[in-house]
Amino acid sequence: MLASNAPVAIATAAEQAGVDVAQIHRWAEVGGLELQGRGGKEFVRLDQVLALSAAARRRDPSSGRGALRARLADARIANPSVAGLQQALRDRSTGRA
Repeated sequence: MLASNAPVAIATAAEQAGVDVAQIHRWAEVGGLELQGRGGKEFVRLDQVLALSAAARRRDPSSGRGALRARLADARIANPSVAGLQQALRDRSTGRA
């Protein structure tokens, strides 16, 4: 068994946590965890991935609202205003962010 705070390959972390690699990338995009690149590979801390996957499993995604809440639960934003969110979306769709 790997040490839980050890940096591991993203595929290994996904397998250990029972999630797909794309989900780990989504968590990294919203600031839930940090991806580290070394030698052309991506690494993450296993304990962070395990914690995020456990939190995601605790939420009930059975309703549409629950699914949205589960996807956004770990999101971190710098500016919580509506105007800030709209600007972030514009920046993201134009590739500036």
